[in-house]
Amino acid sequence: MQTLLPPVRSPRGEARVAGALYILVILLGGFAEVAVRQGLIVGGDPAATAKAIMANESLYRLGFCAEMLTNMIAIPLTLITYRILAPAGRFWVLLAVLFDLTQNTINAVNAWTQFAPLTLLSGSPDVAALPKAELAALARVALKWHDVGFNIALTFFGVALVIYGVVIFRSRFLPRLIGVLYGIAGLCYLANSFVYFMAPSLSSPAILAPCLLGEGALALWMLIVGVNETRWRAVAERP
Repeated sequence: MQTLLPPVRSPRGEARVAGALYILVILLGGFAEVAVRQGLIVGGDPAATAKAIMANESLYRLGFCAEMLTNMIAIPLTLITYRILAPAGRFWVLLAVLFDLTQNTINAVNAWTQFAPLTLLSGSPDVAALPKAELAALARVALKWHDVGFNIALTFFGVALVIYGVVIFRSRFLPRLIGVLYGIAGLCYLANSFVYFMAPSLSSPAILAPCLLGEGALALWMLIVGVNETRWRAVAERP
């Protein structure tokens, strides 16, 4: 993979680009998940959920577009991350990239479940034969499926973050504390997914709270500080 890419001429500059992209992913993903998807779901009431979605259709569509943008931005972000971290452990970073791109692919494919409620509730003649209550139930099931796909993707993302965290900790050109926080974020994603699948009654947003700390710390450090270029070049030049 390295031979296919031009050499890194400004590791600090590329790190800052990665930080900016990461901030966008966090903001857009948070908007799509918290402000839109979870903000419009009424627990245990498919009819109220359907009404909320259609009453805020423009917002819902905006949330879907934000979700798709995160999937697209994540691709160059992952590539730049590889370029920055590869000198600290090329094999392990490549492995993390594969896990990272797998979760991104799952999320991209899973996006249809977020858009499905609009096709069911829009009053299209194609679904006119179905009662409104049934359409509302199907729309809610689609959103449930979205949660399943999202948590499947997070298992791959969690593994990627753990590997990235170890590499960052050992890199010498990024703070070790950020590597620790990033690795903990990955473990929290894994814990959240397995609790969701094995003991859903124990699921809690609190499990994911450290994820924002770990991801936010790395994104802000990369954006504001970048990497220690002297140490990065020293590591990159080692045989």
